[in-house]
Amino acid sequence: MNRVDVAVIGGGFSAASTVINLIEQLDPDTTVGVVGRTAGLGLGTAYSTKDDVHRLNVPAGRMSLYADRANDLCDWLDSNKHGHGSEDFIPRKLFGAYVQDRLEEQLFRTDNRARVALQNAEAIDCEEFGDEQQVYHLSNGERLTARSSVFCIGGTPAGLPLPDDRIAREARKHICLNVWADQWMERAGPDDTVFMLGSGLTMVDQVMSLRRRGHRGRIHVVSRHGLLPQPHHVPRSHPIEAPIAPGGGALSELMRRLREAARGTEDWRSAIDSIRPITQALWQHFTPAERQRFLRHANAWWNIHRHRFAPDIRARLDEMQEAGQVTISAGWLHEVYETGGKARVAYRDRHTGTLRQISTDWIVNCTGMEKCSISKVPLLKKMSARGMIIGDNLGLGLAVGSDSRILREDGSIAQSSYALGPMTIGQFFEIFAVPDIRVQARNVAGHIAHKIHAA
Repeated sequence: MNRVDVAVIGGGFSAASTVINLIEQLDPDTTVGVVGRTAGLGLGTAYSTKDDVHRLNVPAGRMSLYADRANDLCDWLDSNKHGHGSEDFIPRKLFGAYVQDRLEEQLFRTDNRARVALQNAEAIDCEEFGDEQQVYHLSNGERLTARSSVFCIGGTPAGLPLPDDRIAREARKHICLNVWADQWMERAGPDDTVFMLGSGLTMVDQVMSLRRRGHRGRIHVVSRHGLLPQPHHVPRSHPIEAPIAPGGGALSELMRRLREAARGTEDWRSAIDSIRPITQALWQHFTPAERQRFLRHANAWWNIHRHRFAPDIRARLDEMQEAGQVTISAGWLHEVYETGGKARVAYRDRHTGTLRQISTDWIVNCTGMEKCSISKVPLLKKMSARGMIIGDNLGLGLAVGSDSRILREDGSIAQSSYALGPMTIGQFFEIFAVPDIRVQARNVAGHIAHKIHAA
């Protein structure tokens, strides 16, 4: 199938959600081509893990694949006798199995539905990016022509925040740059010292995996602010009315009122959760200068309070800290070299300015995924060079409109092409979690279906 009505570029969760919504909304005589590696389709990085200690960071009751069927995941868990309830933080690999099961059900439906062709390849170039037709070159040598396109490309692993000349060549064998691809733990000894850069949820996954393996060595964690994600409260605290509203004041005033609400309620989480439905609208009402100021000064604190994790996992991490096995510090990486057969990490302490050094067997990059980096995705890099797309003005991802349609370098709107998920962070800010992506996928599928039906 070299000509389709809709091309979906990508193979992670955003792509699966898009395909499912397209199947439900398109007429049976339409065609969809999915360009992505078919092995692990729908999983992406987050749900490809095989480790049971890597859990969802949201209870199962809020993680349905469908925007209009809130209990679908819980129903699936019940019907498959997995023994988890709506307040459980289930293993991410189990959620991945749910996504793939639901996707397979849609792909193999026997009633009338849109025809879907899976292209086990990557889109490596774009020959044409018009409003009525887009033409892609695939890694298998084929071309794919589409009337509409949906880009569902995820982030790329962030590198160490150091220039190459600050990392000694002989020290590189101690470094794990990509925790999702490098099986470094298979080579690590149980008493090895580990240095982790980054104190977010990627670090939590890595520490929990070491704990499950019976690791005894010291684990040093350093990040710019030295902040840990906060735990959820189970059961969820009673909701409160949102203390702020989009357009209700300058950023500083809104932040002040949100802090007051958090201090004035029994559980600060209620205040954070109260603005969950309006976070995207709040972001879109900020001026460009306010967005930059938020990212520079408040984003780190927002992330640890907004993107929480399972309370029992936090308890295990606290135990490891109390036992002295895990230490967490704030600072900036300065240099990496080797001495005595080990790596030596020098970092600048955030609070004292002192240059501190740690001798370690392993340096593990836990800074997570970069936002959609145009320069690191060959397809996007080529499209950007031709003016077909442009990055958002914050350098976070692609520039898109409020309906997720892609903007070109000349300011025009690509009328039939959309971007989903983390690629659109500059426009929507909160667009990483399943509850956000499932709504975006449904809306984009609806726009595409409407246009095709009207043609």
